[in-house]
Amino acid sequence: MTPAAEEIKSCCATAYSSAAARWLLGDSFHPGGDALTARLARALRVGPGRLVVDVASGPGTSALRVAHDTGCDVVGVDLAAGSVAAATQAAAKAGLSDRVRFIQGDAEALPLPDEAGDGVLCECALCTFPDRLRRLASSPAC
Repeated sequence: MTPAAEEIKSCCATAYSSAAARWLLGDSFHPGGDALTARLARALRVGPGRLVVDVASGPGTSALRVAHDTGCDVVGVDLAAGSVAAATQAAAKAGLSDRVRFIQGDAEALPLPDEAGDGVLCECALCTFPDRLRRLASSPAC
């Protein structure tokens, strides 16, 4: 990856983990909001004992919704340490720490084994990945 791509990712992670982003975008961080996340959760067709990977999980809103609605486990991956910390706190507050965890990592090189999940969620973040085709080609199988 080129230094420019690393700078782009770092800039996006910093911007999206800021208080200003939360003020502008609210908790959902995507235009479809909670209704779209609920629809995506149903489309994943997962339940207890299954794992969903939430790529670029941000504040964890989508990961928590999917876990709550389906009973599955979720691992959220985000580049920003601040987002991982905030999402971890949100999971604890929601009583979902036993099924939802967040780790810091790059969406273009997920820190998970291949095919780690039974489903993948990536809401309103693909536009921030410098190498979108590479990310899509290496996504865990659904």
